[in-house]
Amino acid sequence: MRKPVINRRNFLKAAGATGLAAIPVVIGGYSLLRSAHGELPPLGVPYVDDADLELFNAAPTAPILVILPESQSNPQRGYLTEILRAEGLNAFHVRAASTTTWASLDRYALVVVAEGDIGREQSDQLGAYLQRGGRLIAMRPGPELAALCGLAPVGGTTADGYLAVDSATGALGFPEVAVQFHGEADRHRLAGAEALAWLTAADGARTPYPAVTRVQVGEGQAVAWAFDLSRSVVLMRQGNPAWANQERDGRDGIRANDAFVDWIDLDRIALPQADELMRLFSRLIGDLLQAMLPLPRLWYFPAGADSMLIATGDAHDAPAAAVEDVLTRVEHYGGHMSVYYAPSLNDDLRRALKLARNLAGDLPAVGEALRGSRPTPADIRRWSARGHEFGLHPYVEEGLEPGWGRYWQEFTGLGYGPVSPTVRTHRILWNGWSETARVQAMHGIRMNLDFYHYGTAFQKPGGEWVNGHFTGSGLSMRFVDEQGRLLNIYQVLTQLVDEHLMKMPWGGGWPDYTVDQALEVSRELLTRCATGGYSALCAQFHIDPFALGGEWQANFGRWMEGTLAEAAARGFPIWSAYAWMRFVEVRQVALLTDIVWESQAGRLAFTLDAPIAEDLSLELLLPQQSGGLSLESATLDGQPAQTRVRRVSGQEWAALAAPAGRRRITAEYR
Repeated sequence: MRKPVINRRNFLKAAGATGLAAIPVVIGGYSLLRSAHGELPPLGVPYVDDADLELFNAAPTAPILVILPESQSNPQRGYLTEILRAEGLNAFHVRAASTTTWASLDRYALVVVAEGDIGREQSDQLGAYLQRGGRLIAMRPGPELAALCGLAPVGGTTADGYLAVDSATGALGFPEVAVQFHGEADRHRLAGAEALAWLTAADGARTPYPAVTRVQVGEGQAVAWAFDLSRSVVLMRQGNPAWANQERDGRDGIRANDAFVDWIDLDRIALPQADELMRLFSRLIGDLLQAMLPLPRLWYFPAGADSMLIATGDAHDAPAAAVEDVLTRVEHYGGHMSVYYAPSLNDDLRRALKLARNLAGDLPAVGEALRGSRPTPADIRRWSARGHEFGLHPYVEEGLEPGWGRYWQEFTGLGYGPVSPTVRTHRILWNGWSETARVQAMHGIRMNLDFYHYGTAFQKPGGEWVNGHFTGSGLSMRFVDEQGRLLNIYQVLTQLVDEHLMKMPWGGGWPDYTVDQALEVSRELLTRCATGGYSALCAQFHIDPFALGGEWQANFGRWMEGTLAEAAARGFPIWSAYAWMRFVEVRQVALLTDIVWESQAGRLAFTLDAPIAEDLSLELLLPQQSGGLSLESATLDGQPAQTRVRRVSGQEWAALAAPAGRRRITAEYR
């Protein structure tokens, strides 16, 4: 059948047949026909540009230097800078090994060397730096650097194994069970170093080979990791690249979680394993600098929050009343929500008619008589004014870029634009290892929620269902591609999924839980967030059951409200993905600069320089102890500041709220 030609005559003819002839073709000063055609996605550069790290390198001083040696085998080694920022250690410079001034390392309290080759001369320079009191962390050091770190290679590697801390040297706030790592760990014997952690079997049985070590070198100290932390974190978060585009969970459609089947140990899924490894890294940085400098850091979440609940809900051409019902329930618990909306597809003429009806429905007096049941642009403006997000939920079955093009055009043609910068794809379909993230970043999307706890991948062979963090993380960090290029888009894991836990009209409900059983899963995950598994826990509350009404609305409404109530009772902010993205982006580029430690006076002073965002408040963590001194008081912009104790990785910190912007902080130690 020929597609109807859209022109003014045909539009007026169709409008008259639907009772819309009285609506002008030009509404609000723009052409309805032109507007209904919609827009195509923008095409930008998806990668993080050099200015991102130059922001940090431009700081005149920094206590930490990250050196990136050449490496043909590990393009992800530079992800160390993302780990530092995720851990709130936003006070570093980063240099390629070839541009490092090796004779001037003394200006840094700590040097971190990523995996890769450095020569004998550079190893000698690091040795001299350590002799003078410097601190070093080396990732998977080569033979010369390993010898400097008190290790002797014995040959061979351990791939995708486990590690556990040595209780004799202190737990370091690390889990008592063995934790997974990915990549290869070199096998060494101790040759002067002490083991902080050992390579182990899955059950924790220790091998003869250390995983993390520490050694005294002259006046300084060196820590070595047998494997590369950055590569392990990337592979744990994004799955096995060798399994990209493979159907592995037995469910129709390739999703992100297919790359995690037999990659995540289901006995460890309750732990945010990648986050625990990063916390071990930051804990060791603090320990190395403890006698030299009480290094401040940024907390993961807004001031006062122990963890977060990110509320989202996919909607498939759902009526406005159902969306309003869900948003009102979220507001009852002081929260805000992201709705990811998939409108039905139309040709240009039908879309123009829908847009006309939507716009007419927003007119005073006549609106209620003309409007349909679907959301109008005015509905979206009202929801946005109340703090909610209304984003796109594209179908990509026909192909990644064609799907994005069609749904972007439909969404904007209905007047729902501009398209919000966070997204979840329909059926959470995923292309390649990082291709979906690349295309979304190219279209201006800055946060992705397609990593999604759903299906039979999360059932043990004995039948038990497990819940937790299959990416090993409850934090939001940027994607990286196979060549090690950072993508300008953050990954968010959706841990709590209604259609996984309970049956939906279209199926799912793999464990087939009752509402009470599903609520117990929510309580269990939120309890872990409050007891050391700090997370921005993301929940999927589909709008569709609320559109169906009856028992569907009652059951899913009870689960949703029970989850929200549990989060609110624990004091967890309930945010939309858009609000969370704004916070993450502000925190990501916040700098801790002008750090001055007067050890004799016991006075620490530094500047927090973050983008101004009047509605966002960061939280600074100050070490309670440093070099035998204890924190006595702190000021923010010259005024006395209240602090509260926060315990992280077995250490006590003083937490200090700091509104985003440029702030000067001082702390007195006695």
